[in-house]
Amino acid sequence: MTRRAHALAPLAAAALLAACSSGPKPLPGDDAPTLASLRDRPVEVVADAPGALAKAVESDSISAYESFLAAAPDAPQRPEAMRRLGDLEMDRADRVAAEGGSDLPDYKRAIERYEAFLKAYPKDPRVDRVLYQLARAQESSGQLELALATLTRLVTDHAGTLHAEEAHFRRGEMLFATRQWAAAEQAYRTVLGTAAGGQRSPFTDRALYMQGWSLFKQGRTEDALEPFFAVLDLKLGDLPPRLRDEARLEDLTPLSRADRELVEDSFRVLSISLAALQGEASIPAHVRSRSRESWQFRVYLSLAELYTKQERVKDAADTLAAFVRRQPLHAQAPLMQARVIDIYAGAGFEQLALAAKREHATRYDANSEFRRANPDGWARAQPLVQQHMAELARHHHALAQRARATAPAAPNPDVAEAVRWYDALLTQFPDHTGARANRFLLAELLYDDRAFARSADEFERVAYTAARDGAPFERAADAGYSALLALAELRKTTPAPEQAALQRRSVALAERFAGAFATDARGGAVLVNASETLFSLATPGAGSVDGEAAVALARQALQRQPAPERELQRVAWTVIAHQAFEAGRLAEAEGAYAEVLERAGSGDPRRTEWTERRAAAVYKQGEAARQAGDWRAAAGHFARVGGIAGLAAGSTLRAGAAFDHATALIEVKDWAAAAGALEAFRREQPAHALQKEVPPRLALAYLELGRHSLAAREFETIATGATE
Repeated sequence: MTRRAHALAPLAAAALLAACSSGPKPLPGDDAPTLASLRDRPVEVVADAPGALAKAVESDSISAYESFLAAAPDAPQRPEAMRRLGDLEMDRADRVAAEGGSDLPDYKRAIERYEAFLKAYPKDPRVDRVLYQLARAQESSGQLELALATLTRLVTDHAGTLHAEEAHFRRGEMLFATRQWAAAEQAYRTVLGTAAGGQRSPFTDRALYMQGWSLFKQGRTEDALEPFFAVLDLKLGDLPPRLRDEARLEDLTPLSRADRELVEDSFRVLSISLAALQGEASIPAHVRSRSRESWQFRVYLSLAELYTKQERVKDAADTLAAFVRRQPLHAQAPLMQARVIDIYAGAGFEQLALAAKREHATRYDANSEFRRANPDGWARAQPLVQQHMAELARHHHALAQRARATAPAAPNPDVAEAVRWYDALLTQFPDHTGARANRFLLAELLYDDRAFARSADEFERVAYTAARDGAPFERAADAGYSALLALAELRKTTPAPEQAALQRRSVALAERFAGAFATDARGGAVLVNASETLFSLATPGAGSVDGEAAVALARQALQRQPAPERELQRVAWTVIAHQAFEAGRLAEAEGAYAEVLERAGSGDPRRTEWTERRAAAVYKQGEAARQAGDWRAAAGHFARVGGIAGLAAGSTLRAGAAFDHATALIEVKDWAAAAGALEAFRREQPAHALQKEVPPRLALAYLELGRHSLAAREFETIATGATE
């Protein structure tokens, strides 16, 4: 049995004897109860009120001890009974306080019991425990000065007590509460010194924290830093690797809510202290271990946050920048540099924010040392790097546009700067979100700067290089069209020997545009222009590959929906007509020229030319028929020449076709028609050189028709002409 059990044995025995002396009491109205009688007797079970049993046992125990003390003034168990009675009174007061009801806890009785013990047994080996309990009772009843005196007595007279560490801690709390900062600091220092072998005790964390506060309250700001650093070491130094770089304390799951509050307040006081000293310059002296190196970034963040609340913008930014400068490869470094940007931007310091963005985008780009040293940290920073590169590019792009608007001919350094950042972004992060949009902006910038060759390349990439995720780009067609415009501008300054290659590239790009953007309204114009360009490169003749390809493009343009505008249709038909004529497809050429004329304006000065070419196509059909020996067909074609609307009366084709028409009719012996044709030729073309050929042919026709007098007249004309 334990010593306590031995001590209480007589009490228990006495209580047991007292309880058994009177024997069992009979039930009312039943002098001889039996099992049989109990079987049918109703029993009402009434539940005890909450805590009723504990209160009853508590009261019975207190009464038992009081009875024992009254009955046995000289018993050797008396000291233990007095101490135990004080504990029971203490427990009862604590219970009442915990219940929070209308009853007020009464610590006075416990205090009286403990004081009585100390007076009666000042040398008892349990005095230290009684002093400890007495101080607790005094503190709970609000008697702080008495409690402090009791604890001081405890640690002074019983330095080796098991309660020494807690006693010193509670002394520190009371001294702090009574604004005795120096004494409180000494008490906390003693707590920290009593831990065996530097081991951590339940009071270590709080003692360090309050030691820091005690020093801070004394104005010993520099000295106060180390205890707070030590608190943070205890709470943050052993975090698992995956959490060490987490900036948000709420994400540090190993910390309890109480721990997190302790850490947050430690950072708050640290920040206030550092701000009162030399700011971030005071931090490095306290970072003396690898543990602190892992979480020191939080000190800089906390200090910067304090400066921000105080609207000390430059100090906040400098604090974060100092950490980045001292720990450039830390996982939080790029995020803290980004915070510098936010601070400057939020305060309206545009130029400082811009410089910080430039530093961030350069220091943490895809080729940086940081990426090689800290791949995981770089992966987290990568979105910000992309964002800042894009913002820098667009910022300088906007400046370049404004400068061009006010001074178009002046040097524009912002162009090169914008191109630099667009290139960095697109080269290092080719698949970033918005890559095609940024490349489009780059191409526009180059176009405006008259860098047409590269502008065309970039526009082409935007239009026809799909994103890796397959997402469409809403301005892809605009990019494809702009590439053609850039090439058109480039052709204006390209030397003649290089023109053909550039023109062929334009044609190829036009075909690609038409195929990729089949419903784009600009497709017709693009194809017509390509057709015209390619035809200009063609070698005339039936075997011209370029000429036939030009025709194919023209016909493709005419078939597009929506149809190209009327003038573009006219150009397309012109290409078709010219190539058909040169290839000897005369009927096709005739029809195509008719389409050209239909779409040409009435005042178009080129109508005469196109009409002549149409007439030539018909005339050549007559020649082809004549060469084939089909005089009837030849006569028909020659006759149609004169019927072509708009053909000038003095056209050589009209005159030649009229004479050849008559000749063909003679060949088929259609004498009447031949005579009429010759008469018309004589009448309509009186000065034509072929008039001398008319009399012999007309005389023959008249003879065949039996018109001898008319034939004689023609013979006279022939004779007269021969005499002359």
